[in-house]
Amino acid sequence: MRAVRTIKISDKKIVKRGQIETISLLRRRRMKLIIRVISIICICMALLGAMFFWRSGIATNFINDFESKVERVLVDSGLIVENISIVGTKIIPKDIIIEVAQINIGEGLLRVDISSIVKRIKQLKWVNKATIRRDFSGKIIIDILEHEPAALWQVDNKLWIVSDEGIKIDDQNLAYFSNLPMISGKGAEAELQKLLAAVSINMAMFNRVETASWVGERRWDIYLKNGIKIMLPEEGISLVWQNLVEFEQEERLLARNILAVDFRIKDKTIIRLTRKEASRRRLLAKTNGKGENI
Repeated sequence: MRAVRTIKISDKKIVKRGQIETISLLRRRRMKLIIRVISIICICMALLGAMFFWRSGIATNFINDFESKVERVLVDSGLIVENISIVGTKIIPKDIIIEVAQINIGEGLLRVDISSIVKRIKQLKWVNKATIRRDFSGKIIIDILEHEPAALWQVDNKLWIVSDEGIKIDDQNLAYFSNLPMISGKGAEAELQKLLAAVSINMAMFNRVETASWVGERRWDIYLKNGIKIMLPEEGISLVWQNLVEFEQEERLLARNILAVDFRIKDKTIIRLTRKEASRRRLLAKTNGKGENI
């Protein structure tokens, strides 16, 4: 039987190797910390330098000088504003748009501050949307979408032109819009869009409207140009309006001697006669005369 040799490792060697590994680990950690600190310091110095560079005016002067040089190059190459085209306006005079835009013929095409011009133009009462684009033939194109006048709103003893969205547009030059229907009542302007959507199935009928009154903040009374009053319900206006159109087409209802057509009660239509027509009908009834269907 062979003897087993026992190899002894010096405790001192084990301890020395462990110390070396520990020291190496500490050095690596210390180096990472130093690198991190140096990186943070460099970033802070770069930010401080950038702030100083900007606040000192050096950056602004550099940018302005660069823009001036670019501007001169563009002007020399012919990229200047030669023409201003305005499209989409029906009501706003074009000279007002040009005055507000403040674009000079002959200035650099790329120097035109489009965003600032759009902001100024949008402040005009009749402007709904505005877009501006450059044409490198030397043209600036200003495209305007105006508010669409839908009615005259009577509120606080004053008339306003309002859009179909209920936006108050203007209270001037009302004579030009005398053909528009008039609406009245608190909150009428906010409900106008719903009314117009409901009657859009037959706008020819709505063109006969003189006034629309928003009653009790819940429903509409419509007054036609011939004086007849149409009392609409709170809901289902589209269906009622279609019924009114059919009554008119089939029976010429609105050409008769009536005061009002009441649709407020669901599935029921009440016709109110003029006093003269009511008297005539009572007389016919007493004399057994044949009445007229209404």
